Amino acid sequence: MALWTLARWLGPWADATRAPVVPTRDTKVAGVRVRVYGEAGTPYLIAPGLHYAGPDDPRMDRFCRILAAAGHHVAAPFVPSYLALTPNARAIEDFIRVFDAIDFDAPPVVFSISFGSLLAFALAAQRPDAVARLVIFGGYADFHATMRYCLTAEGRDPLNQSVVLMNLLQHIAHTEDVSPHWRAFCERTWGQPELKARERFVPIAEELAAQVPESIRELFLIGVGAVPGAWGLAEPALAAFDARDLDPSPYLPRVTCRVDLVHGADDDVIPYTESLALAQRLPNADARVHITGMYGHTGAHRPRVGASVLARELRTMLRVLRAMS
Repeated sequence: MALWTLARWLGPWADATRAPVVPTRDTKVAGVRVRVYGEAGTPYLIAPGLHYAGPDDPRMDRFCRILAAAGHHVAAPFVPSYLALTPNARAIEDFIRVFDAIDFDAPPVVFSISFGSLLAFALAAQRPDAVARLVIFGGYADFHATMRYCLTAEGRDPLNQSVVLMNLLQHIAHTEDVSPHWRAFCERTWGQPELKARERFVPIAEELAAQVPESIRELFLIGVGAVPGAWGLAEPALAAFDARDLDPSPYLPRVTCRVDLVHGADDDVIPYTESLALAQRLPNADARVHITGMYGHTGAHRPRVGASVLARELRTMLRVLRAMS
């Protein structure tokens, strides 16, 4: 029943504008807002990705509702630094504090999204007997390599560029904080795939630039990709950036549970090679890699493939859904 429910709502045939109706409530846990989906079932803890809305993001909310409809009792925290789009060591502390404060009926499955993989690995390393297993969707192994991909890779999602620069801003000479303006650009464009086209997002950037102080207007436009120059600013800043707090490497050898590494072959934010690298760096875990064309960074889509490849993709999708059921 759980597998059928997941397939119905998460398959490429599903209507992404609809979601199952399940009971939800917001509560405070250890000082952190947490949204709870469902009333009973297998405990599920979400390690969210970087998003200004957290579980308020319609895509995230829909996914949690689907998990609850499949028989899981889902807890999705609003991690403050992830909402601010500037992850730091405090995010791990907040996530583990929430985990410790929730009275789970059994060790939960921890499902991470994108940069939330850091939180999931840290938790599994520090509470090895209290986590049932991990499902890592689009995780990363190397923070610096992932940032370079976000800034320079062909086919990357251009709407994320300003968030990379936001995290490097301390190493970029500036007189005023441009971060709120970059965030405003993210709020106007994220979740709308059609805006990834340059001819669509540049007019939005130019509209927002009118509200940006002249002293940082050029930096704003460079950050969002409306004018060139981002890599010239980012390359030295990235070299100077201390990413130790965001490096999953110290946690990976201490993870001993089953880990399903799911990654979209066409992920335009974190390349699938990061999941392959993670599998190599999890020597004590039961790590299983699932590379799929059925899912991108933000959800399901219909791959344009032949019958034989489609059959293989469907088999992979079923393995992924079984790992979640």
